Amino acid sequence: MTLTVLLHDITGANEAETAFIRESVTLLREAVAMPGFGASIRKADYGGSLWQGMHGKIRALSGDEIWERVHDGREAGTTGDHALNLSIDVADLPGPETANGARPIIGSTQAGQLPIRSARWFVQACMLADDPVNMAAHLMHQWMHVSGFVHGPDGHDSLDAPAVVARLVRRALEYHHGNRINAEITAALIGGDTGCYATTSANLL
Repeated sequence: MTLTVLLHDITGANEAETAFIRESVTLLREAVAMPGFGASIRKADYGGSLWQGMHGKIRALSGDEIWERVHDGREAGTTGDHALNLSIDVADLPGPETANGARPIIGSTQAGQLPIRSARWFVQACMLADDPVNMAAHLMHQWMHVSGFVHGPDGHDSLDAPAVVARLVRRALEYHHGNRINAEITAALIGGDTGCYATTSANLL
């Protein structure tokens, strides 16, 4: 069955932000339905692939297991419907000017829970750069948290499953939409804080 993306609602956004997010969701839907997207997830090199179950236990998943959750559209605690279900809340999170020396916060989604929380400053930066591709990648990253994937407690998240799968979305869209990918937005997406960290190793399996 073909994987798709379902957008249920957007809160906290103005009319322009809402239109831009909808365009980004359309691109995400295009990316995940592409032939070869599943193989790219299965074969990717992951620096970490921690997934947290509903009862708190954390274990590392293989590439095949990561794709199985994505392909089935399994938000945490669900059997999946072959759709990435999105509810998006645009929130006023600390950006480059307000982070006080810390990494700016791009997303703040709770593991296993909707809505996805996206930083308004990041949405607006993507809009200004006309870069819905990186916004689509960001939404993929945050959906991975909704599915239960968490970052390691050391905070180095650029090679773990949510970040890697987000990059694969950007790569899938490069051929047809590469002229809309902004290098500065890409760097911000890689370097920003995307939330959802494992807080302890006590429950690692």
